[in-house]
Amino acid sequence: VKADRAKELADKQLIPVTDLETAQVAALSAEAQVRSAQAQLAQAKASLTQAEVNLQKTIIKSPIDGIVIARSVDVGQTVAASLQAPTIFSIAADLSEMQVKTSVDESDLGNVRDGQIVSFRVDAYPTKTFTGKVTQIRLEPVVAQNVVTYAAIISAVNPGLELKPGMTASVTIEIARRENVLRVPSAALRFRPTPDIFASLHQAVPPELERRAA
Repeated sequence: VKADRAKELADKQLIPVTDLETAQVAALSAEAQVRSAQAQLAQAKASLTQAEVNLQKTIIKSPIDGIVIARSVDVGQTVAASLQAPTIFSIAADLSEMQVKTSVDESDLGNVRDGQIVSFRVDAYPTKTFTGKVTQIRLEPVVAQNVVTYAAIISAVNPGLELKPGMTASVTIEIARRENVLRVPSAALRFRPTPDIFASLHQAVPPELERRAA
C-alpha cells in the first residue's frame, strides 16, 4: 500500500524518486519475508506430520483379538525391523477350537479322507477321549529315517479349554464303521472231528488224529 501511494505521489512529482525506490524495495522485502514465512509454515506442517506418524508407530497393536501364548520382548526393549519383521507376541485367536496336526504313514494315507471321525488322547488327561474330524490332508511329504509320512489336520472343539497348544496327542482315525453287526465267538468257527465222526462216515481215522487221541 505504501509503495502504491509513493508511486502516485512520485507521478505527481510530490516526492523524490529515491523515496519511491525506497518504498518499492521495502514492498519487495516484505513479500520475500511473507514467502519465507509460508515456506517455514509448510516445513513445520511436514515436521508435524512426520512426528504424528512416528507417534502412531510407538504403539504396536495386534491385528486380531486373542490370547497371548508367548512374549518375545520385554518392556523398554528396542525392536528393530530389518528384512523380516520381528515377532513380539504369539497370539492364539480362539482356543475354543483347536487343530491337531498328526502324521499319517504313506501306507495308511489311502484310507484317510476329509470328514472322517477322529478320537485322540493327550498325556494330560489319560482317561479322557477327545473327538474331532479330519479337515485337511497336506500333500507335502515328510521323510524321517527313510519313513514317508503326510500331515493330516484334525479340527476338535475345546469348550473347557482343556487342550493346550503344543500338547502331544495319540490319534485314532476311524476309516470305516458297521452298525448292528452279528458277533460270533472265534471258537464257533473251529471244528475238530472225533474218531466217531470218521467211523460214521466209514472213513479211516487220520494218523495225526490217532496220535493226538493217544
